[in-house]
Amino acid sequence: MFKVDKIYKTSRNDIAMNIRFPEDIYAKYKKLSKETGHSFNGLVISAMNYALENIENPKKDN
Repeated sequence: MFKVDKIYKTSRNDIAMNIRFPEDIYAKYKKLSKETGHSFNGLVISAMNYALENIENPKKDN
């Protein structure tokens, strides 16, 4: 289960990019950000890191 232990902090070396979120996912992250005081960006990157570290059998689509 994903637990917010460590929140990613941005640095000047990070790559800025745009990403589109479905409205429901965006709303959940914004709510979590407000409730925890963690940045939206930090929460999303932390969740992405968790997913990458815990992915099983990644398959490449052909």
